[in-house]
Amino acid sequence: MQLLTIDEIISSIMKETDGLDAEITDGIILSKNGIPPSEIEKLKSELEIEYLDSTFSEHILNYNWGNFGFLSYQFGYGDEMSLNWLINRNLDYDEYPVLRERNLIIIANGDPYTILLECKSGEIYAFTSDMNYEDIVPVASDFKEFIRVMGTAQYAVWNQTEEEFVELMECEASDSSLAFWKELVSVY
Repeated sequence: MQLLTIDEIISSIMKETDGLDAEITDGIILSKNGIPPSEIEKLKSELEIEYLDSTFSEHILNYNWGNFGFLSYQFGYGDEMSLNWLINRNLDYDEYPVLRERNLIIIANGDPYTILLECKSGEIYAFTSDMNYEDIVPVASDFKEFIRVMGTAQYAVWNQTEEEFVELMECEASDSSLAFWKELVSVY
């Protein structure tokens, strides 16, 4: 097994959901969706972000993250044409001032982890409510890598190849992030 490309992830989702009712597939199908670049400026202004990683900016504008999730992780809901879902998720978080001090924003929620982006470096982290911010777990070097791994994990679950996915992550991921990836596909 190897990491899927974003196009391969889209193709695998389309194959898996072929013939299902649109009501069922809402939030499952990843699709290209051009959001205006002005939404990045709005996001930066509303969340008081000085610099936002270009890889994240590019990919957050090009797909329907505002109504999409992988496995148990939801990016946004019901907002495919703006980044309001991302703004609101952060501003509604009680500890957003702490995140802002650390140059972090929430980009997805799941169980038990919340997914964070370090705005300047573009690194992706996971943390749980019982962790200190010093203990957040690095899970990907950037948003594109994170999406590729999440999509590959979903593919593995759908095809019952979770063990192969874990073996791949044992080679690709850091020791500190391996628990996150194992938990994602429920293999311990």
